[in-house]
Amino acid sequence: MPPVSELSFRRAMLNLADAGRLGEGEDLNDAILDFFIRLGQWLIPEKGDEECPVSYLGSIFWKQLRSAYATSGEEGWKNVQNWAKRKAGGLFKNNYAAFAVPINEDLKDDKGQDAGCHWWLALVLNPAGGAKKEPIAVMCLDSMQRRTKKYEPPLGSELVGSMHRYTVEVTDVEQAGYLVIISFGAAGDGSFGPLPRPEKSQLLVDGIPCVDPQLGLKINMPGDDGVPGRFQGTLTFALDGRCRSSVFELRYAEEGYGPIKIEFDPFQLTKLQKDVSRYLGGYMAKEWDVNGPQKNLRFEKQAARALVADVHQQENLNDCGVYVLENTLRSLRLKKEFLKTMAEASSKVLSSYPWPSQEHVTARKTKLKHIVARLFSVAAEKGTPDVEKLLKEDPALLEEVKRSLTDEEAVSMDGFADNLQKELAARQADKEKTEAELKKKEELVQARREEERLRREQEAKKAEEDRLEAKRRGEGPRKNPTLKRDGSSSSSSSSSSSSSSDAKKKRQRQKEKEKEKQKQAAKKASRSRGRSRSRGGGKDRKATSRSRGGKNSKAKDSKSKEKSRRRKDSEDSEDSKRSASDDSEDDRKKNKKKQPVKKKSSGGKSKRKGEEDSRSSRSPSVKKRRR
Repeated sequence: MPPVSELSFRRAMLNLADAGRLGEGEDLNDAILDFFIRLGQWLIPEKGDEECPVSYLGSIFWKQLRSAYATSGEEGWKNVQNWAKRKAGGLFKNNYAAFAVPINEDLKDDKGQDAGCHWWLALVLNPAGGAKKEPIAVMCLDSMQRRTKKYEPPLGSELVGSMHRYTVEVTDVEQAGYLVIISFGAAGDGSFGPLPRPEKSQLLVDGIPCVDPQLGLKINMPGDDGVPGRFQGTLTFALDGRCRSSVFELRYAEEGYGPIKIEFDPFQLTKLQKDVSRYLGGYMAKEWDVNGPQKNLRFEKQAARALVADVHQQENLNDCGVYVLENTLRSLRLKKEFLKTMAEASSKVLSSYPWPSQEHVTARKTKLKHIVARLFSVAAEKGTPDVEKLLKEDPALLEEVKRSLTDEEAVSMDGFADNLQKELAARQADKEKTEAELKKKEELVQARREEERLRREQEAKKAEEDRLEAKRRGEGPRKNPTLKRDGSSSSSSSSSSSSSSDAKKKRQRQKEKEKEKQKQAAKKASRSRGRSRSRGGGKDRKATSRSRGGKNSKAKDSKSKEKSRRRKDSEDSEDSKRSASDDSEDDRKKNKKKQPVKKKSSGGKSKRKGEEDSRSSRSPSVKKRRR
């Protein structure tokens, strides 16, 4: 039979080139992840993939979700809208308690250049909880976590007995997976000879020394007797992948310097991890609205709680994909209820979970390498690349493949389960305590309200009894003493009120008179300015006429002066008459009640006649000015 060049299992393909990536120092690719995770969904659960607790849509799901410049999970949903339909029951099937999404991250170095790719796993716990108001979490499982810390001022130490002449400082520290990179600077004035070499430095982690650091120097001036020296660069220490400490102790050089305590902050979510949580929340909300089992319920995309799990770190730069595969395979062995409960666990409790170490990952990679060789051999012998058909026909081969995907010894999760139950019990106790306090406060409020209600009822009852008792004795209702006033007091009050209103009116009239006088003064000023301009013009005209030598111009000027004088006299008389009429009008209104009404005198006619004469006398000059 000819050899088989590739294997297939439910649309997942694995060729010989992919199988070669299971060798030492090689990176796993998306084809290996898809092939073995789908194979595990079928073989690991007791009743097959019908009761698989974890949903899986593919290793390139995240890349496709963000394609076409999608800025949110809702926009990216159209790029993968048919992916969940391929699964019976969809993404929110009842037996699904988690949703596994491999993330392939592009790494950058300090200069912004490409530094390769890195796999990590986003595990969505209880995805349907966003619509059912249950806990939901996006757990980031990263086997190469990164964190940095800059020290201002720098951490320092000195050579014992050097009187601050030989010093060492730590400016910042960085952790990338199992590597701890310390930036340092050392200096000496040469009074004690050359500087001690930094290659002999040690880093203590939980009391265990890490030796033989990788040295990178930017300044390498060891100095000598009487010659100052200086070192500046980095020390890179390799840790055990199971190390979870955030406190380290640096001992610079071989001896003589005091220890420097270096402390990290806890691991925090990176920008990409926050984006993953946001996109997946939006995708699940849109998927629920379109294909959810209960569309009448609203999916809260912000309900997902993103957290970083303190997992073991890889001890090389190649096994990140194997960590993703191992964590996914282990989640397939968990019960549905247990996965939903993990959504409520804190980061501290999750650290006690039996996460796979570098030793487990190396063993898994070896098993997968052997089983792939076995499957290619059987496929060539049977003449078919269909792995599902081969396993159904050969039960022994099926058990062999199943053992390669699981551990021979069951992983003990008693410690994690106990810690989780204790945390949930403590959280429930706090919740019950809070509810009891709120209930007690509510009872006190209700008791005060009931007491106030009873008091009011008693007061109302007593008032009613007093009323009935007064009625039985024949006593009338009490009168208001303010009503027992004679008519004189009321009349006096009315007269006082009328007098006060008259005073107000008088003051108002005085104000109006003052305003009128101001207006008249302004008019007079404007007229005087006009006359002065007209006089100036007359003088000009007079000078012109004189130059011409005519006698008629002099007569005209005298006539115009006489007319302006008459107009001024008439305007003054009109203003005086108007003010006198206003005063007489006020007096007449004030004494209207006391004096009988009199007939209009002829003075009014003469007044109107004088006004008409003044208007007539004024009109020619006005017309002249207009012309």
